[in-house]
Amino acid sequence: MRFGCEWAMALSMGTTNASPPLQDSCSLKLSVMEKLQLGPEILQRENPRLIYARLSGFGQSGSFSWLAGHDINYLALSGVLSKIGRSGENPYAPLNLLADFAGGGVMCALGIIMALFDRTRTGRGQVIDANMVEGTAYLSSFLWKTQKSSLWEAPRGQNMLDGGAPFYMTYRTADGEFMAVGAIEPQFYELLIKGAYSAASLLFSRTKKI
Repeated sequence: MRFGCEWAMALSMGTTNASPPLQDSCSLKLSVMEKLQLGPEILQRENPRLIYARLSGFGQSGSFSWLAGHDINYLALSGVLSKIGRSGENPYAPLNLLADFAGGGVMCALGIIMALFDRTRTGRGQVIDANMVEGTAYLSSFLWKTQKSSLWEAPRGQNMLDGGAPFYMTYRTADGEFMAVGAIEPQFYELLIKGAYSAASLLFSRTKKI
């Protein structure tokens, strides 16, 4: 947030760096910029071409807007967390990639890129209001649109793409590492079966000699 605030101020004021008091204010919560008379409405009056990006966890409005959170909280509220995990186990967050980086950072950056493109035609800037909950929910549209199909009709961890299929899973190897297997298409599944059969035959032959 700090860099985004400084950038907006620099563009609107025609300076290369924001003054120290303004820099300190950028790490504060939502609506602080309005209290400082530095909200997007005021700055865009100074510079109509300004693109003002805001990125938050829960959004600008609603009962959660003033709450702090982490990736796992945003995932839970978006509904995506309920889809991730092994069957019969607790849901788990895949690092902090989905909400923080994808649902938040990437969605915000995409909004800025689209606003830059639009500005080449209209000459005017926009306000980009991104938040991690809604961004993650948007990214997961595929899950909800296909939940009545054969991809996601079973409970968590029992579907083809979430650990329920032996041909789309990770396996521990003989050297203690892991191997990722993704053999959905028939031609790849055939190669998997051939490879598994060859490995089993080799293991059986070695065992027999012993």
